Amino acid sequence: MKAIVLSILFMVCQQTMMAQTDTPPGFLWQVNINGSQFSLAGSIHSGKKDQYPLPKAYLNAYKQADYVILELKDDFETLEEMIFSYAAKDSLKEDQYLDNYLSQESKDLLAFLFKGKEEMLLRYYRHEGWLLNMTILGMKSKLIGYDPEFAIDKYFHELATNDQKTILGLEQIETQLRLFEFHVPLENQVQIINSTLNLAEQQARAEQPLFDTYFSQDTEAFRKAFLTIMNLDNPQIKTMYESVLVNRNKAWVKKLIELSETRPGNYFMLVGSGHYFGPNNILELLKSKGYTIEKI
Repeated sequence: MKAIVLSILFMVCQQTMMAQTDTPPGFLWQVNINGSQFSLAGSIHSGKKDQYPLPKAYLNAYKQADYVILELKDDFETLEEMIFSYAAKDSLKEDQYLDNYLSQESKDLLAFLFKGKEEMLLRYYRHEGWLLNMTILGMKSKLIGYDPEFAIDKYFHELATNDQKTILGLEQIETQLRLFEFHVPLENQVQIINSTLNLAEQQARAEQPLFDTYFSQDTEAFRKAFLTIMNLDNPQIKTMYESVLVNRNKAWVKKLIELSETRPGNYFMLVGSGHYFGPNNILELLKSKGYTIEKI
């Protein structure tokens, strides 16, 4: 169940963007904090090549910014190495490598998900199962045609790097990794991964409405789909929601206020769209502190 809950939560937390260039932007707000202007953009985890170029409103907000804020400041290649460095403490002995124990069906599906990255998959096999399980949750959108390679945060990171804009991170990679960690006997690790892969396509299709409503820039339909999937009446999901979304929302709002005081300027912030919906979302928390949110 933990893997399923994390899958749902991180699908709506993490990042990609947009629809077609003539579509009015839906997931874009602005707020003035102590004289600093913040453009707040939302995203989802995976995308398609034909979703580019992005709507002009997002690009204009980015161009006007002195600073770009992402959940993590490092580029994807660096983050990948940081993840393996963090997971070094959970390296397995050779006779424990996961591919020795996973079902053939699981290995076949992993071969599809990691097509062209076979060496990388071998690295995952050599670590405790939480690392591979986390990665599967982030890649399963490929089963419905969406690829993390076209994630919007990656696009904006590369854009900001080329434009020599300062990139700021809201948190450290370790903060996100700890949300995914589990330490159980090897047999249970294998069971969890087999189960995650067995349910991967079903979960991806269940989350399809989030993609559909996001790409059509329909924030109200996205909100309804988001809250339906969240099902906060479920105590376990509610607890995870607090940990994965609310606690981070509060920390991020505090960070924005600190930046407005210590580094005044114009900011473009891109985080997962789930952070803008549901109880104690970023917009709600800012309003509660007296700031006025405007839809762009």
